[in-house]
Amino acid sequence: MDEKIDILDSRGEKTGEVAWKSEVHRLGLWHRCFHCWIAAPETPSGGPYLFVQRRATEKETWPDRLDVTVGGHLGAGEETLDGLREVEEELGLKVAADELIPLGTRRAELEIPAGLDREFQEVFLLVRPLSVKDLRLQEEEVAAVVRLQLDGVEALHEEGEIPAEEWRGGEISPVSVRLTDFVPGEDGYLLWAARAARDVLAGRGPDALL
Repeated sequence: MDEKIDILDSRGEKTGEVAWKSEVHRLGLWHRCFHCWIAAPETPSGGPYLFVQRRATEKETWPDRLDVTVGGHLGAGEETLDGLREVEEELGLKVAADELIPLGTRRAELEIPAGLDREFQEVFLLVRPLSVKDLRLQEEEVAAVVRLQLDGVEALHEEGEIPAEEWRGGEISPVSVRLTDFVPGEDGYLLWAARAARDVLAGRGPDALL
């Protein structure tokens, strides 16, 4: 769905201009996005875990690929925490602002079929135990959620493939995950997010964002 968003300069400052998202991507203009990674702490039954989303098959960019747990554009005039609506819309989870752990701002450029996606991503972490029954997925945006062992993310980069669980339609299925299943160029971001989640779960502050 197209929407109007604020245009930024190359330093991430608002220019005062507003444009449709489709035009922003076509022209490669800088804009802001909200990202939220979700991690679950270790319990007697397993973990810790990192969750990623499988993008819906109808998405114009990177359909069926794995991506950050929740992500979305910030509309014109919106503040960073207005992005919390994305968590409820995409996953059906209600989250309070004070539950989010800020991880920093990531500057990212990625070629897409529609042009060039240039984003300043405001990145947060939510630590919450989840079950498949907790989720109500927005089917036109999210096909499934995949639960990765946090240790497995490191192994993914070393071994190229790890076992995981895919949560889809209230059902759980075993799957194998490869780096090629993710949005292109995001493998370093995934590894950083896993390490940041581990640091937070251990009571340490995360390293500087990529």
